[in-house]
Amino acid sequence: MPVNAGYEYFAAQKKYQEAKTLDEKIRALEELIRVSPGHKGAENVLAQLKTKLSKLKSQKMVTKKRSGGRVTTVPKTGAAQVCIVGFANAGKSELLRTLTGVGEPSPMPYSTKSPRVGMMLYEDVQIQVVEIPSSMEPEFLSIAHNSELAIFLYDAARPEDVEKLMETAEKEDLRNILWVANSITEKKAVGFAINAKTGENINELKRTIWWRLKLVRVYTKIVGKKAETRPMTLRAGSTVRDVARDVHKDFLKNFKFARVWGSAKFPGAQVGLDHVVKDKDIIEIHAS
Repeated sequence: MPVNAGYEYFAAQKKYQEAKTLDEKIRALEELIRVSPGHKGAENVLAQLKTKLSKLKSQKMVTKKRSGGRVTTVPKTGAAQVCIVGFANAGKSELLRTLTGVGEPSPMPYSTKSPRVGMMLYEDVQIQVVEIPSSMEPEFLSIAHNSELAIFLYDAARPEDVEKLMETAEKEDLRNILWVANSITEKKAVGFAINAKTGENINELKRTIWWRLKLVRVYTKIVGKKAETRPMTLRAGSTVRDVARDVHKDFLKNFKFARVWGSAKFPGAQVGLDHVVKDKDIIEIHAS
């Protein structure tokens, strides 16, 4: 419970507890976050509320009618969105559960009728993972177009599936694809090899996913205080200018210099807006 929470907070909390539908819960949580106290004693509670809101939003899929048919999108949460594409019994649900803890695999083919969503924790970063149904309907493949990375999963005992998946990738014009064989016993597997059931090579897969996403983590720091424990994520090649802009537009407008721990010549070195940040840099922005 936040310290010194007011009447509005408790009213919003009651509304959230009584909410029945997903939309009602999302609206109530957004209101709860809006009226939450802003002092330091409430930071942990506010972070928990935001995490809970992120998880609820990840469960909400949007289906629209567009020219050429229906399109389903999954609102992005976390640092990036990754989807799992594959045919029936390739182990998609097993992989989703191993990566995120969400879902139960079924021995019945085509048991996944709609996209399923989970959040994968890679070190200190949350990455959204979406399992696409085996039906390969264009409505659901539209999610792959919206994702930063598509995992094309196949059973290594059925190498003929690779050619079919390649046809799908070419037809859909998908570019950033990570090929994953769901069997580490197959020596002739195309791409990365795992065992989704036992979890073998899963940590290496997580590292590969992070590498293929081409993201960097930056930890901001206020002068005289420790760096934030939660990073902000940016595209590789981003600069201090991008960091300042993302923190607050006034930081960029009134920027004087930044101190960097990590990629600078020495710890705490002074740099300008054009300095390219690297993964796990600590940035302390000085503004007038």
